[in-house]
Amino acid sequence: MREPFAIDTKVMIQRPTPAAFRPLVTSATVPMLPLVRDQTRRWNAGWCTYSDGFDENPDIEVFCGGENEKTSRAAACWRQGNLLHFGFEQSPAEMNEAGQRLLLNCIAYVSRFTEERPIAVTPSVFAGPVAYPRAYLDRRLGEAGDVSDAAWLLSERAVERLKGKSREEVKNWYAENRPFLHPGPGMNLEIDEDAHALGSPVDRIEFFEKTIAALRAGDERAQRAARLLARYAPVGADKKEDAMAWEKWFEENRPYLFFSDQGDYRWYVDPLAKRRGVPTKELRGLARASRP
Repeated sequence: MREPFAIDTKVMIQRPTPAAFRPLVTSATVPMLPLVRDQTRRWNAGWCTYSDGFDENPDIEVFCGGENEKTSRAAACWRQGNLLHFGFEQSPAEMNEAGQRLLLNCIAYVSRFTEERPIAVTPSVFAGPVAYPRAYLDRRLGEAGDVSDAAWLLSERAVERLKGKSREEVKNWYAENRPFLHPGPGMNLEIDEDAHALGSPVDRIEFFEKTIAALRAGDERAQRAARLLARYAPVGADKKEDAMAWEKWFEENRPYLFFSDQGDYRWYVDPLAKRRGVPTKELRGLARASRP
């Protein structure tokens, strides 16, 4: 965010590497751009967001991170649709010129997205249990193979399946079954048995191809497919009555579909991409701004 007000990024200072940045960052210090006038004062922390999985959501764009206690990739400034998240806690009066200009540039940038609105829904953690994105398991099971560190994210049935497996076996299990994981009772993640039985990964476009094909079977496979479409298809689209109606809908919306596991594990139609007739994968970042 260097426009319309120029920000001098040459005045970096070296800060001790936060413990949360390791092991990804191995250096003793990391360069940071100071945003406050008094750099000796111990300031209150702001609010950053885990950005894992954001790349799948066309309405989300990350601008920058900052010193934090989550991860080096956590987002401090980002937008969803026409909403701006500016995570630094200090008031403009407490900021130096760089901080003030960063805030102004972020406001100026997000004002360009007048047609944009947030698409994916993330239930509030204050309203009850919510399902965590699979990115939490990517680190614990996919990279480390550590079941003990992931048990709180999984259902009892899923944990039971992993008992006695080595770390390598856990990693292999996760790679094989990640596309079938969904929130079970209590919002803990487990294998969706309907999706697994149909070989229909819930997060890939072939989900619709396989479920629609199964609908035509008219047997138990069709019943599983109907349950899956009700569970994962975009809200409003899950009222289709037969395979022909689903096939027509899918052909009309295929280029504009994306899956999000940021709380609700559901497919969405990107309305801006559909209005402009541009595939959602090609309509990202500044391309989503309102046209002059």
